[in-house]
Amino acid sequence: MKNEIVELPKLMVDSSEYDGKAEIVMDYVLSWCLRRADVICSNEKPILYNYCRTMLATLLEVELNDSITFEDVKVWKQEYNIDVWAELQVNRGGVLERHAILIEDKYYTGLHPSRDSDGKYRNQLEVYKKKFDNHYAQQADEWHKHYALITCISRTDPNFAMYDIVSSFGFKSYSFYDLLGKARDYEECESDIFNEFWLRW
Repeated sequence: MKNEIVELPKLMVDSSEYDGKAEIVMDYVLSWCLRRADVICSNEKPILYNYCRTMLATLLEVELNDSITFEDVKVWKQEYNIDVWAELQVNRGGVLERHAILIEDKYYTGLHPSRDSDGKYRNQLEVYKKKFDNHYAQQADEWHKHYALITCISRTDPNFAMYDIVSSFGFKSYSFYDLLGKARDYEECESDIFNEFWLRW
């Protein structure tokens, strides 16, 4: 008798008809991964560190090399209803730059209207970006700002097209696996949390 391949339980998928609060789980895991890209994590779990560095570099549109480190990474969840808000310093061979990232994550859903400061409803990305930009307009330091939408929908899925509009608000759209780098034969890292969430999705 042949051995049947049994599919093991997955972290984010069970028998539920609806996804529930999956985007909250995404918020927590993204926050953790961004913070694990900080240079203070470089000597512990190197495979995990490299994955997380790749994610953060992708969102910052930074070409990684050995002279670049990410420092003082701070992350907030649901600040002004923004899913994930990150601030950090990019150290380019001793030259420090301040960067901030606004992240909207989507499990499988589309964009929706959100109430703006004038009481009118506009696309949520427009509303969140205005709050984000207003915050940095009041800062004395120069900040490089980045705007990202991350979805679990594959780029090859026709439904990914629902996010084509994000560029009109100054956002870049990323599919789940865009953040892991170009390789598609991913090795497991030293973290079961990371492996279950990212590699065995």
